[in-house]
Amino acid sequence: MAQPTDSPTLKGAPALNGQTRRWQVAPRTPEADARALGPLPPIVAHLLYRRGLRGQAETSDFLNATEALFEDPATLPDVGPAIERIAAAKRSGEPVAVYGDFDADGVTGTALLVKALRRYGLDTRSYIPHRVTEGHGLNDGAIDRLAEGGVRLIVTVDCGVTDVKQVAHARERGIDVIVTDHHLLSGELPGAVAIINPHAAHSAYGFDHLTGVGMVLKLAQALLEPEHGAAWSRDLMELAAIGTITDMAPLLGENRYIVSRGLEHLKHTSSLGLQALMSAARVDPEHVTAESIGFGIGPRLNAAGRLDHADLAYELLTTDDRSRAGALVAELEGYNTQRRALTEETLERCHELLTGAVPPVIVVGDAAFNPGVVGLVAGRLAEEFGVPAVVYGLDGNRVMASCRGAPNFHWANALEACDDLLLRYGGHAQAAGFACDAAVLPELTERLNAIAVEQLGDAVRSTDGTVDAEVALPDLMGEVLRGLRQMEPFGIGNPPPLFLTRGVAVERASTMGADGKHFRMTLKAGGATWDAVAFRQSWLTGTTAVDIVYSLDVDHWNGQPRLRLTVQDYAPSVQPRLSL
Repeated sequence: MAQPTDSPTLKGAPALNGQTRRWQVAPRTPEADARALGPLPPIVAHLLYRRGLRGQAETSDFLNATEALFEDPATLPDVGPAIERIAAAKRSGEPVAVYGDFDADGVTGTALLVKALRRYGLDTRSYIPHRVTEGHGLNDGAIDRLAEGGVRLIVTVDCGVTDVKQVAHARERGIDVIVTDHHLLSGELPGAVAIINPHAAHSAYGFDHLTGVGMVLKLAQALLEPEHGAAWSRDLMELAAIGTITDMAPLLGENRYIVSRGLEHLKHTSSLGLQALMSAARVDPEHVTAESIGFGIGPRLNAAGRLDHADLAYELLTTDDRSRAGALVAELEGYNTQRRALTEETLERCHELLTGAVPPVIVVGDAAFNPGVVGLVAGRLAEEFGVPAVVYGLDGNRVMASCRGAPNFHWANALEACDDLLLRYGGHAQAAGFACDAAVLPELTERLNAIAVEQLGDAVRSTDGTVDAEVALPDLMGEVLRGLRQMEPFGIGNPPPLFLTRGVAVERASTMGADGKHFRMTLKAGGATWDAVAFRQSWLTGTTAVDIVYSLDVDHWNGQPRLRLTVQDYAPSVQPRLSL
């Protein structure tokens, strides 16, 4: 591993937006600290130390995703009262409704909890609101319809912790509510039978980053494990893994266990819907990864709720009819194609609307923007410009916005500070949403910019990055490669390691994709050739040697593993290294 450097090591080539990035190599881990992690290759120990691991036992639990990471559900707040109320519903034969959200986290969570409650013996039905006509969370109209259908207990998934008035309305209609929600609590809490949330003040739970589907997985465990033993998680863990990945939760601690086990279950899933979905997304079940779920499965599940109704995705996850599964996947494919095109159109329009210097917080919108894609576009803008971003559409005079973050900016806290201007809001540190009157948008924008300046100081805008280590490509083979594979699954909180290698010879390079916005390279280093791809970057014609920042991935072609470099950035080198 190269010595660390205190100055930027690589000024990247221009991306499609014309910007360049600057990179620094992370400081080397002290040898004593690296040795304390156990008998590991130095590079792997360095990477684990950078991800916050300390000590051999902690490292072993992480690398092996052991059951020690899986918390006791009894320590979640209000699990006891929730179990008692669900058991009472079983004894009296009451119909129960699982009320979810329209994103992939909410849909997988709804499917998981419906399966679990039916396995427990309850008459269970689902309700997922429409993104545009109903919005996030409980609403009085839905509660009225459920009451008229005989429902006497609602269990929420990924929503409810801020729905004080709606829970009160449910009680007026004779319905008890159990809230399971992982969003941050603020202000008055609803008068629910139970509020299962690890952020509650009286929580003794050891992990704060469960998703909505993760929360109901723990409720299902508390319900089913006493009777079903180790078989309690059958057909459930795979749904929890998909929802955890697509909600971009940190893949550390308990989430790491859930995703690791869920990926194993997914390889042999009996779900006809997931089998059809993986086939359409060209995901080989034997080699399914967090990345293939994030880029293949998740967007297709989300596409239903973005452009139509999430019930389509829910039905796919619960159907027992193979032909119906095929028809549902075909519909999702169509919506996903539309979603991609609409996202690019909206992003292009945002670029047209953004003029002048980039502010501390981007706030941009248009009456024509589809609310189903504004979150995706906000994420693209935040990544591109290195600042928090808000993208909104309009419903009459009401702003319907999605927010995405930049490092060290906390969206949930920022929106809470603007509570007096908002009609509704909620979310996490890096992703949130709100509604407000259009008339207050200028004041809201001014306040958000002031909050960003206060939180981020001189680092208001940064598209720069840090490289984990500078290496020669041959150094990543053998034991190091095996260690890197053991660090999977990668995702938020445990990103794919980024390496810097200088002076790599370019044998071939060509653009790829229908619009030519990506490129591939064949590189030569250490007497071997390496395949490399770069997304949303432009190739500098005539470049014969490059300094590259990249992650190391494994493709499976015709069932055979094949190494691939995914290039995050590059710059032309003066000449290849002599060792090539």
